[in-house]
Amino acid sequence: MNIDVGIINYNGGDELTKCVRSLMMQTVPVRVLVLDNASSDNSIAVLKSSGLRCKIIQSDKNLGYAGACNQLLDNMNSEIQVLCNMDLEFDSSWAEQLRDCFARHPEAGSVASLVMEKSGVVNAVGVQFGPDLFAKNEASGLDISEADVREKEVFGCYGAVMSFRKEAAVAAGPMDASFFLFFEETEWYFRHNLAGFKTIFCPSAKVFHERSMTTVRYSPRKLYYSERNRLRSAVRLLPAGEIVKLPFYAVSRYLSMAKGVPGQSGDGKKLSKASICGALAKAWTEAIFMLPKELATRNRYEKQFGDVSTKVKKITETYFLK
Repeated sequence: MNIDVGIINYNGGDELTKCVRSLMMQTVPVRVLVLDNASSDNSIAVLKSSGLRCKIIQSDKNLGYAGACNQLLDNMNSEIQVLCNMDLEFDSSWAEQLRDCFARHPEAGSVASLVMEKSGVVNAVGVQFGPDLFAKNEASGLDISEADVREKEVFGCYGAVMSFRKEAAVAAGPMDASFFLFFEETEWYFRHNLAGFKTIFCPSAKVFHERSMTTVRYSPRKLYYSERNRLRSAVRLLPAGEIVKLPFYAVSRYLSMAKGVPGQSGDGKKLSKASICGALAKAWTEAIFMLPKELATRNRYEKQFGDVSTKVKKITETYFLK
């Protein structure tokens, strides 16, 4: 099985070249494509000067993560396809382990890698959901010795690196480029599940990732996109009875989350209550404004996948956030 790896780059600096180099050092060959999302740094120039063989596609505007993924998918033709961040380093046997896992599981449309920091802290071994589609990465922040790293069926791949069969991507359709950032891969993997494709977590396929290099942790910008797109997805996917409960779920969750928000974001900037509340208000306002569009998308999904709300209810019950 041949493997295409598509990297989304935005001001990746030296991290982009390190990522490509780690893919060139795989024990089985992979084809590497890089989509540059109108970076303002010299990351592409550094990559070109490195002499590493890869296809570079340069966009004259920032397409967002979802739009960039779609551009890469249009340029991929291998049986196994991968979309990933630029701030990753792949274990030298990652591609071989990935290929072998796909071979062991012909029923699987996707294989999820073990994504972790070099310190041994896990990014995710799966995804779990609250009743309002609030998503949490299973085992996030745990040391690998404490996490459940068995080979097992999971909801979908962690967004930093997504590996799937071409046929699964075709069945799911393109990502929604209007999401721009956050939750696009989660909504996409709901479609994978609705189309009947499973995802297997493969702990031997290791990828190292220092999180939120481009989108700063706890930033209002990150909060805005993640909440807006979660709400849009909920209208598309949840049963009607759960959709009307979204404001009540949100208030309860926001009050709980407020206790754990630090005084500053990941880049050291002070976090104010006004900026956080403003981001949430903007997310809800835009999601409400987009209701007609989301209901039309829901109808399209119903025609394509059948009884969406019943299937999604079963999916979220399987991967319920405890």
